[in-house]
Amino acid sequence: MTLVAIGIVILLFLLLINGMPVAFALLVSGAAGLYFTGGYYPLTGVLKTGPYEHVASYTLSTLPMFVLMAEFLTVGRFTRDLFAASHRWLGHVRGGITYAAVAGGVMLSAISGSSTAAAATLSAAAYPEMRRYGYGESFSTGALAVIGTLAIMIPPSLGLVLYGVFTETSVGALLMAGLLPGAVTALGYILTINFLVRRNPDVAPEAAEPLPVRERIAGLKSVWPILLLMVGMLAAIYSGVITPTEVGAVGALAALVLAVAMRRMGLRAFLSALGAATRNSTMILSIIACAAVFGVFLTMTGVTQNLLLAIEQANIPPFAVLMLVLALLLVLGFFLDQLAILVLTLPLTYPLLTGLGYDAVWLGVLFVKTSEIGLITPPMGLNAFVVASTTNVPVRQVFRGVWPFVIAELIILALLIAFPSIALWLPTQMR
Repeated sequence: MTLVAIGIVILLFLLLINGMPVAFALLVSGAAGLYFTGGYYPLTGVLKTGPYEHVASYTLSTLPMFVLMAEFLTVGRFTRDLFAASHRWLGHVRGGITYAAVAGGVMLSAISGSSTAAAATLSAAAYPEMRRYGYGESFSTGALAVIGTLAIMIPPSLGLVLYGVFTETSVGALLMAGLLPGAVTALGYILTINFLVRRNPDVAPEAAEPLPVRERIAGLKSVWPILLLMVGMLAAIYSGVITPTEVGAVGALAALVLAVAMRRMGLRAFLSALGAATRNSTMILSIIACAAVFGVFLTMTGVTQNLLLAIEQANIPPFAVLMLVLALLLVLGFFLDQLAILVLTLPLTYPLLTGLGYDAVWLGVLFVKTSEIGLITPPMGLNAFVVASTTNVPVRQVFRGVWPFVIAELIILALLIAFPSIALWLPTQMR
């Protein structure tokens, strides 16, 4: 069975390397594994019921609702307003546009949940301003690519929602667990920017004179509805007034009402948002459905149980196993996006690590955080490619600018490992 599992995993990676979509690669390799493991009847039985049962989930309905909410806010131009307001308050200090991008990224993350969408929005809004004031090309684009990754950690994080669905862990606890690590990550970016600007002032020249306080306050008029929506969603999850599954639908409805009431959405924009949300949700749900087939195959092989038994017999410390798993996730991040990493690794690594006694919520934060680092590391580095295409800057320049932030990310990951309470304090307050 172990040899079959190894062969099927190799087949999966070969399919991915040759460009097959993640969903279909999981389906083909999982089906092949089921056939070789159990034969024709187990294969047909799983194909008939597994994919449907995996996506016909009440909890999973929160995912397309969060996607729809983000699309409504994007077509309503609220995302640009968030950065513009941050720029009014912070743009006058050295490196201020980058600090404003961090502030805008935090607020974008609280309404988006998609790292690539946040990176694209920030790049379109911030990069022209950075070039106008003479910011370094690599510094600017590298920072924007990294700041976009905040969306995968700060709720509503699609990565944490998917982790909760795959592992049957409380989505509400996971979303609250991502809040403090997201804040620590944002602080890490600010400190890194400050270090880079002090070390080489040429990458961020002196900016314009500060705007009058009256103009700064006036700039908040367009963002207060979004700030109210963000606070309301977090308060609803924390208090338990609305379940995490319901809060996505409430957020989408509130975003629609805001966009229509403020006359920022017509029929064409509404249909465009619906189309984009449908396409993105279909892609994600297809991956989840096909991952069910692959997950059943791994369960039938008994690989997880064999690994646990081997670890117990070899007396390998649980911490060493955790470090090996996180190292694997980092390496996979060089080649795959974060969604593919979670789908491929969770069926094996989650039962392995929880079997060793690790907390499921804390593991979710570590898994998503480690996958986040993969969004900015070459050669895959999806956020780097998004920023490069949005700004027309060569991708090698973007990668050159992200390395100081990668070091900061690894330090933050080490802090989350050393101090689990950073992730677990808020969820424990909800109980």
